[in-house]
Amino acid sequence: MQSIMAFRSEFQPRRDDILLISFPKTGTTWLIALCHNILSLDDDEKEEVDVLAKMNPHELVPPLDVNFLSDQVQDLLLNPGRSKGRLLQTHLPYNCLPESVRNSGCKIVHVARNPKDTLVSMWHFYNKIFGPFPVERAAESFCSGVLPCGSFYEHVVGYWEESNKRPEEVLFLKYEELSRDPEEQVRKLASFMRRPFSSMEDGDAEVEKVLRRSSFNRLKELEVNKNGVWELHRLPNNTFFRKGTVGDWKCYLTPQMAKRIDQLTRLKLQGTGLSLDDF
Repeated sequence: MQSIMAFRSEFQPRRDDILLISFPKTGTTWLIALCHNILSLDDDEKEEVDVLAKMNPHELVPPLDVNFLSDQVQDLLLNPGRSKGRLLQTHLPYNCLPESVRNSGCKIVHVARNPKDTLVSMWHFYNKIFGPFPVERAAESFCSGVLPCGSFYEHVVGYWEESNKRPEEVLFLKYEELSRDPEEQVRKLASFMRRPFSSMEDGDAEVEKVLRRSSFNRLKELEVNKNGVWELHRLPNNTFFRKGTVGDWKCYLTPQMAKRIDQLTRLKLQGTGLSLDDF
């Protein structure tokens, strides 16, 4: 709580910052990798230099809200060598962001996911951290909004509405669309970040490179993510990698649980123009 309060009161964004925001377990790890690799295309690095081969995405871009007072985050924020803007991350809902962020003109990229897959992914994640507990209990907490980051629906609707008001500053992505058509979605992401790919063949090669380096299966099989530890929280890096698939909820939720979530989703998104249950 102290870290979150400090983040909200002290954080000073730059106009060229790119803030990656998501409800937990909606595609944060993949989004970090994609954005990092898009920015890295500008670097005069050799092909074999690949930061994510040696560092977990969450270690590279730690969440600001719960780590703001850590030396790692302060070093990241104060690094004078970041001439091309900083890649930052938080899970806070829009109405809890620092006022400085909302008025800075910095870029915000939000990724959302089908609520049933979000629930199942979160349940597996917390099982690894806190020990086994029934999926029925997880579903009840999800539907009631009793979660560390609050209500899933309030979170996604807040960023969806802001992306409609300020499309030049807030980009709203869907995990399923990234999975279904990664080339198109990554091109859209790069253009939003002011890092559009080159035209013709060179651009196709750049897209392929970003997707290859960012692929879930590749990241999952890297030694750092199979056996490494995120020292800041003493979490095994493999905690962040499970399946990365669409529709896995069907293996865990009963028809009754799925129906309840679908009904709640329609109720919570009614009138917003946002759909999360059609994929």
